[in-house]
Amino acid sequence: MGIAQDIPVRRMDFSFPDDMDLVFIDNDPKLSYFFLGAWMMLPHLEPFLIRTVQSAMQRVKDPDLLEEMKRFCAQEGQHFRQHAKANEVIRRTHPAGPKLAALEAEVASLLKRWTEEKPLRFNLAYAEGFEAMTSAGSIVQMEQGWFEHMKEPIRGLMFWHIMEEVEHRSVCFEAYEKAGAGYLYRLGVGVWAQMHYLGLCKKFADAMIESDPETIARYDTPENAAASKARFDAYMKAALPRQFASYMPWYSPRKMKLPPQFEPARAEYSALAVNIQ
Repeated sequence: MGIAQDIPVRRMDFSFPDDMDLVFIDNDPKLSYFFLGAWMMLPHLEPFLIRTVQSAMQRVKDPDLLEEMKRFCAQEGQHFRQHAKANEVIRRTHPAGPKLAALEAEVASLLKRWTEEKPLRFNLAYAEGFEAMTSAGSIVQMEQGWFEHMKEPIRGLMFWHIMEEVEHRSVCFEAYEKAGAGYLYRLGVGVWAQMHYLGLCKKFADAMIESDPETIARYDTPENAAASKARFDAYMKAALPRQFASYMPWYSPRKMKLPPQFEPARAEYSALAVNIQ
């Protein structure tokens, strides 16, 4: 396949009505809110990733990698624009809206400051740590059929996004390699980046959970708790080995085994795209 086929730029046009169900994972408001909380950051995090990769382009001579980096930036640009549309509805309709907006402002300020003040190798290592975690998690979510237990339209947004995370999984890693900062620095900053990002996710999720006790209580049954625990345990059992593999000196995201659901998802969202390049 050529680069354009490997990392196509799909322009999507998701619609998010005010009455969409924010408990989009069946009977699991806490996990639903964790994902929604994480996504509140994307209109700020993904521009940071774009700025970082664009800054790294001056160090790259390989024309194929340069084209992949451009397509990475274009895909991430589509991601944060679609998530911003969903976030607008979430802020407007969820009781935690003002708290979420305040947390967003903090994250936006932090990431802009990093672009201005941190060395490129730090920003690239952070980006690679994030991409390694999300691509590993995305593959497990596909393998375990998570999307069979989600409601539209958020299901479609999530499935499209994680599928493209897998498509461009190698870009930040190879851009970092070209920057020449080395394995140990990637490992140290990458692991810290993952913990930092998950900590931010928890802040957003906690704000949503604490502001909406009625919804949490409505789903608080032994059956739902058992199903949620089983889902989490199965995910961790599959995801942790993939995550640990990314810490090894011989790790290469291009060598990752992709799930059978990947290619059908690529075809589905290419067909749904308003435009594809």
